[in-house]
Amino acid sequence: MKVMHHTYKSHSLPALVGTASALILLLIAEASSMGVVDIGNISQSDVIMYVSNDNPRYYVQGAIHVPRAEFVADGRLRSVREICEILGSHGVRRNDTVVVYGSCMECGDPTYICWLLSYLGQEDVRVLEVETIGGNMSDRPAIRPPANYTPALRPELLATYGYVMSGVAQLVDARSADEFQAAHIPGAVNIESSSVLSNGRLKNASELGPLFNLDREKPVVVYSLNGGQASLIWFALMSLGYDARLYTWLDWLDHQPELRMDLTDLRADVSPERTVEITATFSDSRKNDIMNVMGCVTCEPITIYTGGLSRDKSTGVRLGNYTSPGRKVVNVIGAAETGAAGQKNTETAANMVAVVTDRSDKEIDRVMLHPASAYVYTGTWDASGVPAGIYNLSVELSAWGITKRFEKRIAVEIHAERYRKLGRF
Repeated sequence: MKVMHHTYKSHSLPALVGTASALILLLIAEASSMGVVDIGNISQSDVIMYVSNDNPRYYVQGAIHVPRAEFVADGRLRSVREICEILGSHGVRRNDTVVVYGSCMECGDPTYICWLLSYLGQEDVRVLEVETIGGNMSDRPAIRPPANYTPALRPELLATYGYVMSGVAQLVDARSADEFQAAHIPGAVNIESSSVLSNGRLKNASELGPLFNLDREKPVVVYSLNGGQASLIWFALMSLGYDARLYTWLDWLDHQPELRMDLTDLRADVSPERTVEITATFSDSRKNDIMNVMGCVTCEPITIYTGGLSRDKSTGVRLGNYTSPGRKVVNVIGAAETGAAGQKNTETAANMVAVVTDRSDKEIDRVMLHPASAYVYTGTWDASGVPAGIYNLSVELSAWGITKRFEKRIAVEIHAERYRKLGRF
């Protein structure tokens, strides 16, 4: 087992990184130094925390068990007061040297708790990577006498929606490539959390450097579904000297109006001039459902509120909240009533597009649809350049960095001499 060690003052930025062969010590504080700390060099006064939610067969000797889930209630991260009470009940104080480790590095358990402790102002945080089960192990966690945990919050480690929207920071999406392609915050780049790991362990500094084609002079905001995966990228960026903050995709969604509309009818009328007139008719959806958001099913939902992780649920940054209380609901089709036909619906910043694919589902063309009335969007596909065959039409809505493909679609068959519409399927 080896430990990546980081010490900083409560005013400085944390720097945390591990290596594949030997974990490198990177201090980014008033003075920088470098070194390797083996588990045998951990002081008896250090607090070792196992932070995953499972019950391992063995614990590092002297380690206490503080599950990540213990900091969560009703899908939300508890208040600062409650978190401090939890840490204190386990015998943790802010001026302790804390070593965190867990069973799910891919979930970001150790790096997320490292971020949380850093946010609370912990002056000395370390991350332990378990390489082998050897000596100095115990079949049960240790128990420490209660202590008083007094926080000194470091809000510069937490990004708010306003900060993200300000354009000051570079945005990094730590989710999978598929999730990123489905929808992401405009301007973000995708760096998957798994890219900083090798065989479940953190890469070394020389391997991490080439992963980040970012401006070192600008701050970086990293986000994922609930912050767990993003904390891995945050951890790596801080180790390389970046000014990095944590954010979540779900907080972004919570600040976007909810789209209420269903595609009730889709028509395509083909003319002898090889043009296809597309008409999409919508109705108001009362299902209150926008689209599915996928994430790490093993990770705990986390909610963080600015201003000291307040329990006030009316404002703040939610990290991992699976509901959207207070989200503004916008009826896109209703907003179209104020727009003239042929004009983009600027009130909702929504784009309606007909997507043309061939029988193998390869995309052939995209046709912008414009509001003809409150419930009808129309557009024209010029099919003069395509060979005879059967083509599928579907409708896609993009708004606020989110893209939704409606399930309803139709097929259009184009012959060499005549054109006819097939039935729906």
